[in-house]
Amino acid sequence: MSSPALLQPRYWLAHALPWPAGDGPYRECAQALAPPIIPRQVLSPDAADVLAAADAYHREHPQRRLVFFSDLTLWLDGQGSDWGRRGTDWEGALRELENAPVLALFLTLSQYHHAILADASREGMKMYFADGQVEQVTPEIREEARAFMRGTLERDWPGYVQGLIAAGKIR
Repeated sequence: MSSPALLQPRYWLAHALPWPAGDGPYRECAQALAPPIIPRQVLSPDAADVLAAADAYHREHPQRRLVFFSDLTLWLDGQGSDWGRRGTDWEGALRELENAPVLALFLTLSQYHHAILADASREGMKMYFADGQVEQVTPEIREEARAFMRGTLERDWPGYVQGLIAAGKIR
């Protein structure tokens, strides 16, 4: 695999991790990986299916350099399907990908962005804030969150990969 494909993958897949305990408004609570550079033969059928769904989704939405796992769930729903109908243990697949020896970055997000990343509701969830305000998560708000996370990946991914190459961990 050439360095340009490693440094700037066609797209990333991000999924929310459980919100960790601790103080502060930001937490390491999501993982982003690059399906185009992950060898499928080393994965279980469930993890390979999640990545196959991500590839299919990206072919339909090539302008999206960052795909949320929740996008895949919504996309399957729109096709009259879901992970269960596909016979895919999506939770096991995400755990496997989280621990697999593949290029992946953990993202530090606010609880707000974490919730948007994880939201697979058809209408977009309503968020209730401590000050009494309520916000309906519209497609525009979802795209703003995606742009924020994509910007983080576009900024941090190349340095992460270059560091691994410099350390001789990948070629």
